[in-house]
Amino acid sequence: MKIFLQGVLGYGVGSIFILMILFSAVLAGLLRFTTIDTDALNQVSLIAGLTILGVGGLLAAHKGEQKGWLTGLLTGIVFISIMMLFQIIFENRWISLAQLSYFGGLVLAAILGGMIGVNMPKRKI
Repeated sequence: MKIFLQGVLGYGVGSIFILMILFSAVLAGLLRFTTIDTDALNQVSLIAGLTILGVGGLLAAHKGEQKGWLTGLLTGIVFISIMMLFQIIFENRWISLAQLSYFGGLVLAAILGGMIGVNMPKRKI
């Protein structure tokens, strides 16, 4: 159980936050120094979010070594819960229906990443 929680909270959610911060810096640089359209930026951020949550679920399940779908689900739910909490507290806004569908897609990406991650072979050193 300890390895499972360490995978979800440490490797999964931790890697998601690190990757999100790095990609946000890249997107901010693109927005500042190029003439990228906001519609294109929205599509790029959607694909990046899905990919990052998939990688987070993959890492969490690979380190947790069991029940990849559950590891990915918990990783996605913990991350989404933190994002919802931040929005409610700091923006003083409730979650919209469009955001719920987006969050559902992110959780599905984390579940898929978890399914892939638990089946990845371990490297022997």
